[in-house]
Amino acid sequence: MAAEHGWQVLAWVGDHFQIPTVGVAVDPTHIAPDDPAVQAVVRAHRRALQVIRDDPDTTVRHTRTFLGGQTAEEARAHYETFIAPYFTTDGQADPAIGATAITAVATELGVPATVTAAEFYRAATTTPQE
Repeated sequence: MAAEHGWQVLAWVGDHFQIPTVGVAVDPTHIAPDDPAVQAVVRAHRRALQVIRDDPDTTVRHTRTFLGGQTAEEARAHYETFIAPYFTTDGQADPAIGATAITAVATELGVPATVTAAEFYRAATTTPQE
């Protein structure tokens, strides 16, 4: 159907992006990264990452709700292939994988890769307060 309509098919997580995005993005022109609200989101995000890493049954159960139509076994295979090997609780991404992914997705979409992985995955200089 995509070819029939001339659409470009976007890559699925894992085709090019070897890990799902695990950070919290903040536009400092709208809110400071050290704002208490941002820090609360970062703390909640890290707790969620810990569940993803440490509680596969809960993660698989939730994965089934947004992937739709998958059996428990298929959702477990998705978790074991695309999630479990790559999630950490530090919220950091691998810039080398990001660079490859950005180039691959831009190529697939037929657009220039105008942002680098270093720009996209710029790490915060503040640590959330516990």
